[in-house]
Amino acid sequence: MLWILLASVAFAYLALLLLLRLGESRFLYAPGVGRTLLSPPPELGLPVERVAFQSEDGVALVSWAIPAARPGGFWLLICHGNGGNISEAGRPLHYAGLRNLGLNLFAFDYRGYGESEGVPTEAGLYRDAGAAYRYLRDSLSVPPERIVIFGHSLGSAVAVDLAGRVPAAGLILDGALTSVPDRGQEVFPYVPVRWIAGSHFASIRKIGEITIPKLFLHAEGDEVIPIGHGRRLFAAAPEPKTFVRLEGGHGDAFVVDSAAYYGSVEKFLAGLGRPVTM
Repeated sequence: MLWILLASVAFAYLALLLLLRLGESRFLYAPGVGRTLLSPPPELGLPVERVAFQSEDGVALVSWAIPAARPGGFWLLICHGNGGNISEAGRPLHYAGLRNLGLNLFAFDYRGYGESEGVPTEAGLYRDAGAAYRYLRDSLSVPPERIVIFGHSLGSAVAVDLAGRVPAAGLILDGALTSVPDRGQEVFPYVPVRWIAGSHFASIRKIGEITIPKLFLHAEGDEVIPIGHGRRLFAAAPEPKTFVRLEGGHGDAFVVDSAAYYGSVEKFLAGLGRPVTM
């Protein structure tokens, strides 16, 4: 009978919604199977220092501190994307390129990633970024005017949230999304993602309050987070701000369009002025 068919379809649809809601973490977080951090390739010459600290709720976190070749300069606090840990996904090569600009780097793993303990959640990632910032401030004595916050992909939302809570010299967003529900609705157009989403990472609601200088980097061929997300986020952000369109895809523009990528970062840093060494 027709009503039985309709009831079956409705039940299947509701079951799908429940499955998506319960499995949300599997879509959002992909820390990988390996938990041990891999040493960077020797040819990159990265002087990695393993640093352990705790988030405010007691979760043990692990990061890499990579000092610049010369003292002084900015510290780049790196909030990585959702896939893999700080030693994977080509990140060491990215670190080397950034370090060549004279940057000190502090790349931390969220809870549940790499050698960090715990289970990733939206609130937890925000806490972890705050803990990384406090480590720079309290343990390494880095003043706010020497800290630039960097976020890639899902990490862009973590970076935006942090920049709205702490003082810093600048904010760099690479392949940023407006929010998880926005992207989810694009991927699943026939599912009420905005209604069932438990995690939001809604940078679009926060970026308007961030008044420090901002650099938006986005690759034209990014299919994971389309460039439209970056443009909408940029439009919602107050000045000062810069948007740079790059060649490449999601997470590889620093290789595919390296001159424009690193040149844009270098120009942005120069615009911040020379940091005061303390």
